[in-house]
Amino acid sequence: MVDTHVHLSMKDFDEDREEIVNHFDEDGIEFVVEVGYNMESSKRAVEFALSHSQIYSAIGVHPHDVKTLHGDWISMLRMLSKNKKVVAIGEIGLDYYRDLSPRAIQKESFEKQLELAENLNLPVIFHIRDAYLDAREIIKKHDVRGVVHSFNGTLEDAKDFLSMGFYIGVGGIATYKKSDTLRQIISEIPIDRLLIETDSPYLFPRMPKRHVPQENPISRNVRGHRNEPKYVRFVAELLSVLFAMPFEEIEKITTQNARDLFDV
Repeated sequence: MVDTHVHLSMKDFDEDREEIVNHFDEDGIEFVVEVGYNMESSKRAVEFALSHSQIYSAIGVHPHDVKTLHGDWISMLRMLSKNKKVVAIGEIGLDYYRDLSPRAIQKESFEKQLELAENLNLPVIFHIRDAYLDAREIIKKHDVRGVVHSFNGTLEDAKDFLSMGFYIGVGGIATYKKSDTLRQIISEIPIDRLLIETDSPYLFPRMPKRHVPQENPISRNVRGHRNEPKYVRFVAELLSVLFAMPFEEIEKITTQNARDLFDV
């Protein structure tokens, strides 16, 4: 499997980061994409990827953090992009749910990073929340490919992104009890346009009952638990159910999808 969206360089993993990476093969993880969300985390992502063969990196500034940008930050991202382990620009986009950065600044920074991705011919990892319409209008101005991370929009949103050639990222949210509508939407998306992800340490998936360890029970309601790449298998299991396909086939298809997008 490929976990296409992780933040393992965050402090949440300071105590066992290397242990998690060392268990990738045992956990069925072929590789992961370490995703930046500001300038500092983007630098960490590149350094982390350089020291691990099964880690690639994405660099970019999340809409929450664009208000902190100063100086020639685009040139700094361009310099980071020259590293061979950088496979995408992200996560970038618009977030009108929290509005932690003024919307005008979000849009301006989004445009600049899309231009960078277009110039570098790198795919984009989109973070979009309660802003799908505005995001699409901006994206349509640029010749880019990419994935809509942790998709939680409407079927119309999904179809519009698919028509532009983008992948849809499926994560822990799709496993939650109240996500019936999202699961129905996902089931209508071609399997060769889906990517699986964890967004570790966030969005711990709801575990099938048979996987809850008896000796150390983890709540099936999942809130409050740290997510990590090995749990991407529960997202893959969900797709196996939704598409009535063997788990191994879901592994194979989604891994190839990730390889195709990130050119790995």
